[in-house]
Amino acid sequence: MLNCHLVQYVRHDLIRVSATSNLLSLSDRPHKFLNRAIQMIQQTAPMTLLELVDRIKEKSNDTLLSTISANGGKAEIKSIAPLETAGHGDVAFLANSKYRDAAAACKATALVLTEEDKQAIWGEKEPDRIVVITRNPYAWFAYALQIIFPQEPPAPGVDTRAVVEDGAVIDTTATVEAGAVIRKGAQIGPYCFVGANSVIGEGVVLGEHTRIYPNVTIYYGCRIGRRNIVHSGAVIGADGFGFAPLDRQYVKIPQIGAVETGDDVEIGANTCIDRGALQNTTIGQGTKIDDLVMIGHNCQVGRNVVLSGRTGLAGSTIIGDNVQAGGGSGFAGHLKVASGSIIGGGAGVPGSIEKPDYYAGYMPAMPHREFYNILSVIKRLPEMRRQLKHLAEKVDSFKKE
Repeated sequence: MLNCHLVQYVRHDLIRVSATSNLLSLSDRPHKFLNRAIQMIQQTAPMTLLELVDRIKEKSNDTLLSTISANGGKAEIKSIAPLETAGHGDVAFLANSKYRDAAAACKATALVLTEEDKQAIWGEKEPDRIVVITRNPYAWFAYALQIIFPQEPPAPGVDTRAVVEDGAVIDTTATVEAGAVIRKGAQIGPYCFVGANSVIGEGVVLGEHTRIYPNVTIYYGCRIGRRNIVHSGAVIGADGFGFAPLDRQYVKIPQIGAVETGDDVEIGANTCIDRGALQNTTIGQGTKIDDLVMIGHNCQVGRNVVLSGRTGLAGSTIIGDNVQAGGGSGFAGHLKVASGSIIGGGAGVPGSIEKPDYYAGYMPAMPHREFYNILSVIKRLPEMRRQLKHLAEKVDSFKKE
């Protein structure tokens, strides 16, 4: 149920929004009101806090262990807001303990936090507002947003201005917008969305409920899993950077692999994932890739990996499961990174990481012999420090004699 009486979209440049007492009819430059219209389309009707918690339990398989303070379940929740601006009808969340003071002063109808933060703010006293205790407020917030602001599915069908080649298969529940190109042999699965001016190459397969935003290019032969999200400007399956040096020239190596993504993968705007030379470049289930990320040919990225903006993976890099890479980090080719590793922003990874840990560090470019000499000294610094301390102790003992 929507919180407006009627929202009507008319193709091309006309949007009409009829709410409680307003009628907007726009035929020229509707952008000013478009965001508002989308908000009205997306936001659900108010619900009780108990209804919201129950729906979050259902979506999360009750992994968040949420409990509501006494008599709080009947409170009406209309929206979600930050700690500083939340008011009556809002639910706010505390995901970072350094904002406890803001949480204590928050005016939200309900506050979501951990038991530890609750004890730190109120001690043994009962909180002076409704609280929801959960082991992960940030994940709770994510599920709540999905519920309160659901993404309405687009109307199914193929726009008459799209180009669909013979042999392409488009499920009747899918949506293909104007200007999109669907090449022969491509398969667009149930409830998929292909945005305006995107190109789905020959033989590409899109799993069900996958969303391809406008101006995405997916080259031939790639396979995209179920419930993937690919943002505008992304290029999937372009040729890998493969050239054989010969007499100070370079001979192009045909890239005959493809790109394959698992289920629930998200790929950010203007990210590039190159196809493999002989085998596929693969992205594991649940992996989230930020904007402006470069993944070279033959890379194997594990499950539930997070790659932040401007991260670069040179060819044949193997990333284990649950790895987190900070923004601007870079990985040399033909290396392996152990599952569970965390790479700090801007860090360079020149070789394999065999043991999961938090890795960080950055040095400016220099002649490689000099760099490796410095690196070898840096590795010895702890030992040298111990030796120096031992020598200092000896000197002190001589002075005492």
